[in-house]
Amino acid sequence: MSVLRELGDILLDATRGSLRQRVEGRSTARGSLPAWLQRAADFDVVGIESGSTVLLIEAPALADVAPSLFSQQELFEPVEPADSAFSLMEKTLSMAAEGRSDSDLFDQPLLSTFHRFDRVLAAGFDAIELSDRDDRQSPIVINADSVRSVDKLIQSTPRPQSARVSGTLDTIRHSDRMFTLLIEGGKVARGIAEGVAAQQLAELFGHPVVVSGMAVFRASGGLLRIEAEAIEPAGANAAIWARVPGPLFRVMDAGNLRQPQGPRSGVNAVIGHWPGDESDDEVAAALRELS
Repeated sequence: MSVLRELGDILLDATRGSLRQRVEGRSTARGSLPAWLQRAADFDVVGIESGSTVLLIEAPALADVAPSLFSQQELFEPVEPADSAFSLMEKTLSMAAEGRSDSDLFDQPLLSTFHRFDRVLAAGFDAIELSDRDDRQSPIVINADSVRSVDKLIQSTPRPQSARVSGTLDTIRHSDRMFTLLIEGGKVARGIAEGVAAQQLAELFGHPVVVSGMAVFRASGGLLRIEAEAIEPAGANAAIWARVPGPLFRVMDAGNLRQPQGPRSGVNAVIGHWPGDESDDEVAAALRELS
């Protein structure tokens, strides 16, 4: 029962996070869970088959639980209204397990949720399989390799950093303040401006602006979204911010720094090979001058 409870919590959190990522461009947010997300991401366990290891799950189509939301086209990532939130989670999980570092479908909090499958595997299971009863897609297998792929994505994702970006405020969504910014050269940055007043956003719509806030990145280092703290009219020098921000510091893999050393490499290539004929006193004097 403890494993079943753990698995249920992971599946529910993963389904909510995957759906919210597609709608809002983020898997989590401060505050209470939106009512539409509670309805759309819910699913039913309708049976446990022989051996108590196979759960039968039914999930409603998005068009049935939130038709007005999923009929519009201004979502962060498009969805098929006939899909369920659970099936979207499966697709997102599959991409994470494949190590797709360039995907917009997950951020670091959602990857951390996927990594929690490791707790179920640690209870004595070799793998967890998610499969469609109608065989419309290949089963998704979560095993130790999948968890390692997810962990690698988590470790390689750059930390969010402060950024300023200038461009034209092209799209605004009133419900959650999602926006798109057209940047010089035809590039597009997407973001969320929860702290900016709706009236201010409306007045700036279609105009050149400067967005200040936190840049959130994909595992590949590409910009995922901007969490705007302020959006202001662009001034005379705004062109210097007209670029998509990138991470200032990339995550370093310590393994790449470890180089094997042999008899003629590394420290062994230096020891015993002082290039000059200076005495110890002369070397000590030179070091004192340098310091």
